[in-house]
Amino acid sequence: MLWFLRALFSPSVKPMNIIRLRKKVLLQNLEYLQSIQPEAAIFPVLKSNAYGHGLKQVVRMLRNTDVPYIAIDSYPEYVVVKKHCRIPILILWETLLENYSKFDHKKTTFCVYNIWTIRHLWRLGKETKIHLFFNTGMNREGVQEDELPGLIKELQSHPNLIVEWVMSHFFDADELYESTLPDQVSRFKRMYYKVLDAWFTPEWRHLGNSAAMFKINDEFFNAYRPWIALYGYNPLHSDDPSYKRGSNLLPVLSVTSRVISLQTIRPGEWVSYHHEYRPSDKETVATIPFGYAEWLPRSASGKIFMKHRKTFFRQVWLICMNLSSYIVDTSVHIGDEVEIISDNPRAKNSMASLAEAGWTIVYETLVKLDRGIRREII
Repeated sequence: MLWFLRALFSPSVKPMNIIRLRKKVLLQNLEYLQSIQPEAAIFPVLKSNAYGHGLKQVVRMLRNTDVPYIAIDSYPEYVVVKKHCRIPILILWETLLENYSKFDHKKTTFCVYNIWTIRHLWRLGKETKIHLFFNTGMNREGVQEDELPGLIKELQSHPNLIVEWVMSHFFDADELYESTLPDQVSRFKRMYYKVLDAWFTPEWRHLGNSAAMFKINDEFFNAYRPWIALYGYNPLHSDDPSYKRGSNLLPVLSVTSRVISLQTIRPGEWVSYHHEYRPSDKETVATIPFGYAEWLPRSASGKIFMKHRKTFFRQVWLICMNLSSYIVDTSVHIGDEVEIISDNPRAKNSMASLAEAGWTIVYETLVKLDRGIRREII
């Protein structure tokens, strides 16, 4: 009866734009990454709305896996993860001190690197697991090597704080040449042994992101944090010797929209703002409700394609806030579904192709996908 009342008073509305997520592919990517580092734990990173895929949806897809942690970056993301699965949560960045009392400390572990955060967590009086974040060269966050002894001394006086693991973050694991990975690994190990000398026994030791998973072969590291690779994107350059190790990854996400208008334009007429496109022959223009507000980069105007059935059609200048237009043929009709982003990594309308056309990186094109677009698990 309840479902009937919900349907009656809150009828489902089919949206024009849909992001589809392939659960089977996500789990295959996770399984493949685990096979690359079989002796290490995998902590899927779901920060930034699960890289644009939709935090709630990705959590639901992962909630029956046996991963030790789901890694996120903020309290709002924590609320979503806690609601939809029972996997322990790792907060990657520090937050305002007053926020720590709002977390369930039995379910949550915190990455820390500031002495005032440590003192605040101690004053809360709760048993709290922490992951000590080392600065190994990125110089963005993390405790400096020369500051580590003071931080260790502080931790020794706060028995309610459990140093469960130590971590850091590579800053050029995806670089093709002149890698600094060995230097960062050496610094990480030096800092780790200082923690060990103080009688702490961290369970987890990890420095590796997606790119590092394909490059590092060191049993010292017993955990990895896959970011972009989890969602099916190879983080390495095609000339990198380790590039082929990422060839089994497949994109999880695809994006579709609907044709809302067909316009016939003649030589001398134009499309969109500023007369940027003028046809030399009579042409048909199809418009879809997907523009830079939904995150189709304006810088990609005139350089991208959408797919209708088996045919690709070129977008014509300029991409507008909520609309973009394409030169099409007579096979296209109003209401037809079109594919904006393909889950085929080699397609003309792949996410990588969009990023290249927009002079940016896949990371950005993913995370900027409008949060209001419906995400559907298939």
